[in-house]
Amino acid sequence: MSFFEQIKPSIKSKWLDYYENNHEWLKLLMEGGEFVETPDGGRRPQGSVVIGAVSSMEPRLAEILYHFFLVHANYDTVVDVIGLNFDPTKTLTNLQSSGAAAKPVVAPPPKVPAPAPAE
Repeated sequence: MSFFEQIKPSIKSKWLDYYENNHEWLKLLMEGGEFVETPDGGRRPQGSVVIGAVSSMEPRLAEILYHFFLVHANYDTVVDVIGLNFDPTKTLTNLQSSGAAAKPVVAPPPKVPAPAPAE
């Protein structure tokens, strides 16, 4: 199995987590016309939003994306290639209704207490 195929499930999980945690503003964005219709009959944010989100959460993806964009791939083509061309709302609803634990929670970084002021 290639490195790319190994990280695809992680990319999908992280995208669903991001989408779920940022649904309110992403919904407003899509209501303003910033969406792409998906093969499952739904819609998702434009490719640039999806790529920006997943590349910040999955650093191992950065090198692969660099090579995709060297050959002038467009955002929506890359979203399709990395397996994210689906309606995230429909997918999350299906996961919740089936009781599946297929999307692990990506925990936020731990809070570090501020240092005490020097006296």
